[in-house]
Amino acid sequence: MYYTDRVDGFQIADVTYIGLPPKDTPPRYEVILWYEHEPWEAIDGYTGKKKTVTESCYVVAFIEWNPKEPDFEFRSVGLRWLESAPTNRVIKMILDFCEAKEKELLGDEYG
Repeated sequence: MYYTDRVDGFQIADVTYIGLPPKDTPPRYEVILWYEHEPWEAIDGYTGKKKTVTESCYVVAFIEWNPKEPDFEFRSVGLRWLESAPTNRVIKMILDFCEAKEKELLGDEYG
């Protein structure tokens, strides 16, 4: 599931697990970066049919809820976050997302 619209090629999405997530995993999200490439054929994971793909994405960072703080932690995948040179609009999108999710997670406790 995608949680945000794309902003300058970046988007926030659910973490993709192979199988079930580890037990007691806190809320965790991927910051992904979309890029365009030459068309290639791929199999649609939902329909099983061939389709032509002209864009793909990769994870540049993770946002994970830390219930002990309580706050989100941001972790780059290697140096990808810095190498991708995010704009201020992207940073604001991430901060706004975290603020909204924090309110959702803390509910009535949010002050």
